[in-house]
Amino acid sequence: MPKRDGLNNEYEVYLIYAFPVDAEGEIMPSKLSEEISQFESSQLELSIIVPCLDEEENIEPLLASLDDLRTQYNLANFETLVLDDSSSDRTFEKVAECFPKFTKLNIRAIRRYEPRRGYGAIVRFGIAHARGKYCVPVSADGVDPIELIPVFLEKVRSGADLVQCSRYLNLGDDDTIPIKYKFCQTGWRFLIRMLMGQNIRDSTYAFKIFRRTDVLALGLTTNGFSISPEIFFKVLLSGGRVEHVPSGQGVRQRGKSHFIFRREGVGFVCVLLRAWLHRLGILWF
Repeated sequence: MPKRDGLNNEYEVYLIYAFPVDAEGEIMPSKLSEEISQFESSQLELSIIVPCLDEEENIEPLLASLDDLRTQYNLANFETLVLDDSSSDRTFEKVAECFPKFTKLNIRAIRRYEPRRGYGAIVRFGIAHARGKYCVPVSADGVDPIELIPVFLEKVRSGADLVQCSRYLNLGDDDTIPIKYKFCQTGWRFLIRMLMGQNIRDSTYAFKIFRRTDVLALGLTTNGFSISPEIFFKVLLSGGRVEHVPSGQGVRQRGKSHFIFRREGVGFVCVLLRAWLHRLGILWF
C-alpha cells in the first residue's frame, strides 16, 4: 500500500493509474486520481436515497419532514442523496436552495442527464454513489412513512439483511391504494405463493432498508419500478434475513406520479419469473 509524506498511517491511500499511448505508440503512465479513506471512522451508517423526476413542488416539504425526523429521533451519521433524473422543472435548483436550510441532513445532489432510463436506473445509480452502510429509498412525493426509518435501523443493527415496509399486514393499511392496484396485488401474492412457496404480503413497495454492499454484490439490472421486487427477491434467495414492518402509504398531494402500470407490469412479472427460475436452479445471480 503506497504511503504519502505527511499523512497519518491510519489513512489508506489508493493511487489509480492509466496507461495512454502517444502518437509513436509509446506507453505514458499518468496518475488519474488519488483517494484517501479512513473507513472505520468516516463510513456513514445510512444513505437516504431520494430519486426525483419533476418534483420541484415536493422536494422541499420532503426534506423538511426528514429534518423533523432527524430532530425527533436524534438521527446522525447519515446522508441524504437526492438524485435528479434530468427533470424538466427546477427540481435540481430547488435542492440547491435547500442546502443552507437543512445543513444537518448532509445533502448530496446529483443530476443525471438524458436519456432517462427509468426509476430503477436512477435508484441503481444512487446505490452506486451512496456512502452509507445501509440504503433507504424514499419517494420524493412524500408518501412514504419515513417515521419508520429509526425502526428499520434497529432491525438491521439486530441482524436483518432487508426490512420491508408492508402495506398488507394490518387491516386498513392499504386504504390509500387504488382498487385496481389492490386487485393486481392480490394476483401478485397468489403467483408468489404458487411459484415461490411463500406467503409474502408485500414485496413491491420501494420503501425498505438493505445493506448497500450486499445488494451491489448481488447485481441489479432492472431499469423500471420492478427494481423493488428485484432487490427483495435477490436478498431473500441469497439466504438473507428479511423482516416486515406494517404501515400504510400516503397519497401524493402535488405533481404527477410517473408509475404507469401498463408499462411497468411486464417488468414485475419478469422479475418474479426470474426469481422462480432461480429457485429451480437456473441461477439469477
